[in-house]
Amino acid sequence: MAQALHLSAPPEFSPVIQRHTECSTEQNGNSSALILFINTESVARNLSRALCANSVVGKQFGSVKAFWSHSEAQVLQFVGKGVADLALVKENLLEAVQGETTYGYKMVAAYPDYSAYLIAMREKPVISKEYLIGKRLGLLDYPTSRSGHIIPIQLFKSLNLPLDNMQITYANSHTELRNLLTSDQVDIISSFWRESDQAILSKNYITPIEQAVSGTKWYLKMDTNNIDLFCAVQQTLIDIAKNQNSSYFSRLTTEPSCHVE
Repeated sequence: MAQALHLSAPPEFSPVIQRHTECSTEQNGNSSALILFINTESVARNLSRALCANSVVGKQFGSVKAFWSHSEAQVLQFVGKGVADLALVKENLLEAVQGETTYGYKMVAAYPDYSAYLIAMREKPVISKEYLIGKRLGLLDYPTSRSGHIIPIQLFKSLNLPLDNMQITYANSHTELRNLLTSDQVDIISSFWRESDQAILSKNYITPIEQAVSGTKWYLKMDTNNIDLFCAVQQTLIDIAKNQNSSYFSRLTTEPSCHVE
């Protein structure tokens, strides 16, 4: 088309859907890249920038590449095949692909356990087949989310509620789920409870469906026992957590903890 329009050079098209970002370290002549895999774009961008500015990372890598996706297939690709050096994943998924024994993934930090709830606007949801039949339900559109997908579907199956006969609207994020609920597009959503929800929702209208859901964890590939990198990554995660507005994501625990000299 460019040649037909007599353009001197073909135009450049930006990707419509971007799934990764990349930045250079101080050793940009080094061809090695630190690969990150995360489920959230904003976290991927913030963390990659922070790691690119880290002196330890700069000594060992020429760039940092961060990929983000909610897809379970992508988790299997990046973690199951040992592509990611640092990944934020559920513990059960890492165990499923035997990431610790196969590639030496070691936990750097973890977010706390939480509870999964059915959340409504004007009444407290009831866990019963009679109550849920006919309700418009909001779930997350990715199968690795426990509070937004796995746990509620397990609940429906235990109540003998066929998914094909239920009115389910799928969202791309927990924030979008809340927007569906407050705009009256659904009657109930399945999610976790966060402190900011009190401004738009009532804690009287939530019903727990599972307690102590395991939080996501950060894993670093330690097949070479790279202690300097482990400590640098851990301290960077701590620094980012301190600047989080979320009461949940600011509560990052480190294990084992180390001090960078």
